[in-house]
Amino acid sequence: MKVQHIIDDLESVFSKQPETKDYDVAFACYSEDGSGSIDFAYVEAFDWDEDEEFFLIPENCAKYYQREAVKFKAAHFLEEIKKIQIENFSEFETHVREKTKIAKDGSVISLNSPMWGTGVHDYEKFVYFYHGKERA
Repeated sequence: MKVQHIIDDLESVFSKQPETKDYDVAFACYSEDGSGSIDFAYVEAFDWDEDEEFFLIPENCAKYYQREAVKFKAAHFLEEIKKIQIENFSEFETHVREKTKIAKDGSVISLNSPMWGTGVHDYEKFVYFYHGKERA
């Protein structure tokens, strides 16, 4: 999934369900136990690097990446992504900072998981991005 896919998917969701503009933003993955259940985490920041990769950062982790924690609504999230003026930004590969660990020396170690889809959870009122393994 690329940044352009996030933009396209959100715009499509908004056109079909305008109320989703006010939904929170999260990411989701299938649990590793094979039950088919889905684990969710809210997004509080995003970042990118010189390797042309874009990252969603989960709640309580923005500070470790020197990013401001934001309680994103989907429309605001899309607006902020569209503001980024970096060559080829829309083609950056997308990932989730799935697991973050702070080393004793204060450095940040994270397991990054590729994103592959978009969904809507109407009951909980969030738009989410799938990452990790796809359901078999």
